[in-house]
Amino acid sequence: MSIYRTLDRRPQNDVHVEENQRLRLVSSPSESPVDAERDKYQHLRKATPANVAFPRTLAWVGTLPSDVQPTALLRRYPRIANLIATVWGDRQWFHGYMESLLTDTRGNRQGFPPDVLKDLLSLRSYYDDLQQHGKNWAAVGKRG
Repeated sequence: MSIYRTLDRRPQNDVHVEENQRLRLVSSPSESPVDAERDKYQHLRKATPANVAFPRTLAWVGTLPSDVQPTALLRRYPRIANLIATVWGDRQWFHGYMESLLTDTRGNRQGFPPDVLKDLLSLRSYYDDLQQHGKNWAAVGKRG
């Protein structure tokens, strides 16, 4: 027996915690189920993506015809518009990213609102038309 331990104290570990202490540890009144659901995947994210359109993205949108400009996408999901503007100059990356947006591989996605889906499909169609006509478009603001 140790000289530092008294006989009247029980060791503090999870086996010997009193019932009222256990209840305090398990249920916290400050945490609601909504907060727990929202933060469920927070540990998987490295950083919060920028949810504003970058100047480079706005410059890219300005180069597009008015009927192809993704206004609903910019208004609702500017972070996605930023990524599309970034990969616009690379055919493989563009098609890969568009495929990931338009295809549900996880089985639990809700999908985009109709106006955003229309913008995405218009961009993809316009991009494919540019590629078929042999026009090579570089990414806007690409450093050379």
